[in-house]
Amino acid sequence: MNPLSPEEFQQMLDDYETQGLGNGGAVIVPPSTLSVAKPLSALGRLFSTPSPQDISILEDALSCISPDTEYGTGSIFGPDGSPLEHYWFAVVLAVGRGYGEAGKEPLRKWSQQSERYTDVGFEDAWKQHRKAHSNPITIASVFKLAKVLGWQPPPSATSTSTNSSTSRFRLLDRTEIIAIQPIQWRVKGLLPATGIAAIYGPSGSGKSFLAKDLGACIALGQDWFGHRTTPCDVTYVMLEGEGGLRNRVEAWEAHNGKLLPSGFKAMPQPFQLAELEQIDELAAILPPGGVVIIDTFNRAAPGLDENSSQDMGRILAGMKRLQEITGGLVLVVHHTGKDTSKGMRGHSSLPAALDGAIEVERSATGRFWSAAKVKDGEDGKQVAFKLHHIVLGKDADGDEISSCAVGPDTGAIFRKPEPSGKNQKFALSTIRRSLSTSSSLGHAGCGSQIQCLKVEDAITLVAATLTSTPTNKRNNEARRLVGDLTKGNKHLQSAIDAAGEAWLWL
Repeated sequence: MNPLSPEEFQQMLDDYETQGLGNGGAVIVPPSTLSVAKPLSALGRLFSTPSPQDISILEDALSCISPDTEYGTGSIFGPDGSPLEHYWFAVVLAVGRGYGEAGKEPLRKWSQQSERYTDVGFEDAWKQHRKAHSNPITIASVFKLAKVLGWQPPPSATSTSTNSSTSRFRLLDRTEIIAIQPIQWRVKGLLPATGIAAIYGPSGSGKSFLAKDLGACIALGQDWFGHRTTPCDVTYVMLEGEGGLRNRVEAWEAHNGKLLPSGFKAMPQPFQLAELEQIDELAAILPPGGVVIIDTFNRAAPGLDENSSQDMGRILAGMKRLQEITGGLVLVVHHTGKDTSKGMRGHSSLPAALDGAIEVERSATGRFWSAAKVKDGEDGKQVAFKLHHIVLGKDADGDEISSCAVGPDTGAIFRKPEPSGKNQKFALSTIRRSLSTSSSLGHAGCGSQIQCLKVEDAITLVAATLTSTPTNKRNNEARRLVGDLTKGNKHLQSAIDAAGEAWLWL
């Protein structure tokens, strides 16, 4: 990180004043800047990732400011540019927004010099910096106040070279490279502690169950499919299937033999990622440094076109804003497109912006998840899992109440591989796509939550794809292909219901 010269400090302050960014004398960052997380050059260089040197500069500036002042209104300067008499709360806000958690203890030590200090009062004031404000005060106001009171940036903040002080670039030697902090993992080798990520897959693949299981394991701090987790609070924003939330929680508890951890919370109300006001309102109640899981991406962006670069830009800006305010990980549950081989649905800017991604697949050989994108880690490894059918009881009509819970699928290694024939592969792919959108569940004894398809409907679908086969032979060829796929329940399972109708399912 380039140190700032005294001239740069002064230029930083001048820029804020001359650009008309003052609010009653308080120095602010325009909302447009906050929404796209694009810091001003000098300020961004210094405080985007506070270093020990940055903290030292802050402590030095605070040493010139008396903390023995009343609470104040949240501003440091009045409309005429003169320092206000009471500014303590404004300094707390500015340091919190400029330095985040790194500035908390230096600020506390400064505040403790006042006889008015209490731990409760400090903590209450500190929480306020995470709340959204149309004209938020920034750390530049603190430096300006310190300079008015006689402070000058210490020698350690200046550069000995005119060229290096005016350059935005810096060359790191080996010592500085080795000193760079390694990536901090939330799920080791899969998901970082901070950033944005996704779990994606086709409908019916089990991605929502997988995401809930992942969230519960993170909240518990227990391994997830052999990957170590670092515990933190988890908030599940459930925008689909909220009516089944209780059953899914009870199924998870029954399968795992433990209660859902207190650090796992759910939020079932509608929420939109492109609405900054909603993001700020949600962020204000979220625990800092936690994981936010949004299920699903589509439901969090109603009315927007996922394939539009402009709309996707708005959604990504919202995800990044939520991540930056909370200081944790934002994880969305998303769908693949019609062609699952092309990955998640929507504009290409989405996968490019992610810090991690988990792909979920479902085939005749079972369900699998794999690391589709990992920063500084191994991707592509496929892990088998299954949805265990958990019976929870009976309803008032005597019908079964059930749900599913995620667990490793140890039997996957014994299943037969995918069909080798080109036509069989294409037929199986066609049937899978239809099953993923089928509203028919539980026929012919396949399980109440299993999507199924009439055999005759499957034959019709496959026949429509055989464009290179003579028209009068397509139905027979499709029947043969479907028969081969269901023979011995090799790739598709099939059975006949009480009415004599044949059904098939994965």
